Amino acid sequence: MSIKRTIITAIAVLALVVTVAPAVQADTLSDLMAQIATLQAQIARLQGGSTATVTGACVGVTFNRNLTVGSTGSDVSCLQQILSVTPMSGYFGPKTLAAVRSYQTAHGWTPANQVGPMTRQALNASFGNGTTTTTTGLPAGCTSTSGYSPVTGASCASTTTITTVGATGYLTVAGLSASPASNASVTTTTNVPVLGVDVRATGSDMVVTSAEVQLTTVKSAVAGEHPATAIKNLYVYDGSTLLGKYPVNTSTVLQSSSNSSTYYMILSGFRFVAPVNTTKSLTVVADFTPGLETSRVVTVNLYDQGLRAVDGSGASSNTTTLVGTTTVSGSTTTAATYSRQYTIAYATVGTATLSVTTSTSTPIASTVNVNHTSGTTDVPMAVFTAHSITGPSTITSMKFTVQGDNGNIAKVNALKLYDGSTLLGSQSLSSAVSGAYATFSNISIPVAQDAYKALTVKADFAAGVTTDTIGERVVILDPATDVAYQTPNLSSSNPTATAAVQGNYMHVFDGVSPDLSFTSATATYTPVVTSSTSSSYSTGVITFRVHANGGTVTALTSSTVTAKYNSTTVSPVTLLNVDFAPVGGTDGADLQDGGDAIVTVSVTEPRSTTGSGFVNFSISQIVWSVGGTSITQTWGLGDYKTPYVNAQ
Repeated sequence: MSIKRTIITAIAVLALVVTVAPAVQADTLSDLMAQIATLQAQIARLQGGSTATVTGACVGVTFNRNLTVGSTGSDVSCLQQILSVTPMSGYFGPKTLAAVRSYQTAHGWTPANQVGPMTRQALNASFGNGTTTTTTGLPAGCTSTSGYSPVTGASCASTTTITTVGATGYLTVAGLSASPASNASVTTTTNVPVLGVDVRATGSDMVVTSAEVQLTTVKSAVAGEHPATAIKNLYVYDGSTLLGKYPVNTSTVLQSSSNSSTYYMILSGFRFVAPVNTTKSLTVVADFTPGLETSRVVTVNLYDQGLRAVDGSGASSNTTTLVGTTTVSGSTTTAATYSRQYTIAYATVGTATLSVTTSTSTPIASTVNVNHTSGTTDVPMAVFTAHSITGPSTITSMKFTVQGDNGNIAKVNALKLYDGSTLLGSQSLSSAVSGAYATFSNISIPVAQDAYKALTVKADFAAGVTTDTIGERVVILDPATDVAYQTPNLSSSNPTATAAVQGNYMHVFDGVSPDLSFTSATATYTPVVTSSTSSSYSTGVITFRVHANGGTVTALTSSTVTAKYNSTTVSPVTLLNVDFAPVGGTDGADLQDGGDAIVTVSVTEPRSTTGSGFVNFSISQIVWSVGGTSITQTWGLGDYKTPYVNAQ
């Protein structure tokens, strides 16, 4: 039995069921009617080839909107009829969605949660070429113009309007878009538009699904370089909407079978909808490689098959209009007529300027108590700040010099370079003489554009240092010669230095030194009402804590502490008082090793000495006697000062 005869027999059986089962429930009857309509559509296909007549719920319907769960209407009913979803309710529910996803899978597409443009075109295509005709034949099931059809229930005297949809169309490239234009000096490396194509759809909406793009790269006037050297990624955009991203590498880039220097890529899997009778622009965007040793000239054009698009009938075709081929022969490159060309100007893109300065967070001049038997490690010596502008930089080498007392320079076992808490390297000094240095080479420290990078240098000291009155410090004598960095185009450069950068002197002692910590400082002005204002006076009080290391600290007195007012050494007639109070001990007593003392320094100056205006007080020098060793300290006292007070 033929398929056609089987379907006709099935329709007859179903019609008989409808006729003899008047008590069938409404939803069951609806199911039967839907099956009848589906079978009628199959008969029409058998009779007329691939073009189906629209019957039942699909009469007069065109799929011209996206459908998803919750959609209602005649187009949903037609969708349910085509996909044999029962009952044919006209409501897009989970059962309809499952049928849609199965339909999409059968067409080789990734299932979606909607009936989108491509699915709509395929559904429309199932009904022919988009023409509308009216027939006056008898409705299905009628043998004359009298009565009603036992199949559809329609009057046998009525005419039937049969609509076929799914228009045939084609796509042409109307020209290259005005933007982007060719650019002989590209100064950025990301999101650079490189090709705009104006396309026009005729006959039906067209969905562009792939583009074949040729990429030609010229380096130092020599053509034929693989485009992956200069290009990292390509993107396809519909206006500002990203449709697809395509990495450029040796796997994705293809070579012409006739010319190994001709490279191209097939950008596929996207959906660019061009409405019928409308011109629209498709844009290709590139990321260029940010680290090249020289400029590149890149030519981009449509290649060979150009753009592939699908029309309303589901037919796929390629554009041929305005497709050109950039030819490469040895060092000669002939660009296609319809191409865009870009010079990646790394003389500009690759430039970065680095400066190195002493950081405001570099340690102040301090006392370093080096352990007598084991030495001391990781003593912070200096903090330097690297700042990169114009572009990012990569520091590749830094040379640090240690200056100070020759004997104690010999005790510096190593200098260590840190990026925050990360150790970047450790280097021994080149020699044990004044000006010994340590060079950190083959390092790679990235400094982002407009960013600041703080680098800390620390020192390891061996045991047995001598009492240090000069101090040691780490210094970059000249960044222009002692620092090297790499720009994005891989060229090497040196910072432009306006002054040497350096740390402060660190004074080292062999396990014998007091530790100081600032506590507080105040200043007051006391006016005295007499016939003369010279009796008025200002007072400053500075308090700090002392911890004894390595021996007994002799109590400080007014003869061992020197104070200043307004940066001037205090006159001998000035009243200066020092209260040395060991914690848990007797005021004025010596401080035993390991103990702590509170020191209060009070200074009073008459107005006749200070004059009118603002006055402050500071400690400029302390003479220590620790374990029999005398130390005159002038460093590390910058915070030991009072606020200003108005001594009018």
